Amino acid sequence: MGDLTFQQFITTANRMNKSEDDIYRRMARHSGLSDAAFWTLYAIETAPGPVTQTDICGTLMFSKQTINSALKQLEREGQIRLSCGPGRKKYLQLTEAGQELAGRAIRPALEVERQAFLGLSEEERASLLALEQRYLTLLRREANKLFNISQEE
Repeated sequence: MGDLTFQQFITTANRMNKSEDDIYRRMARHSGLSDAAFWTLYAIETAPGPVTQTDICGTLMFSKQTINSALKQLEREGQIRLSCGPGRKKYLQLTEAGQELAGRAIRPALEVERQAFLGLSEEERASLLALEQRYLTLLRREANKLFNISQEE
């Protein structure tokens, strides 16, 4: 096998990212949810503790307006409720109906992810994360160069 060119790499990587996005989009649709509602519930369900709208916006790649719309819809449908925390923080909690929805929509998706994870060896898991982290570090470094050039202009 010959050396992988940048064009081959980026084309394959973009196709793989799109395929992964398509899988999650299909899971959201299968559950009767919009992408934003699916990912919002996913973020609440997988958070290690109480979560705010700001936390969700920081986790997901959706605009604040999109997350806000998804939250309003989920709240109207009785899936989530806001509870006051310290200061002005408002925490999102799944209601009983929200827990049921997460059981139908999010937990099966997590099980799909878990099974895929278990299909990898320990070495493959570690390598996948290490390579993704390395690529992200390099991508961020190169992007910062671009941002610094743009800011100087």
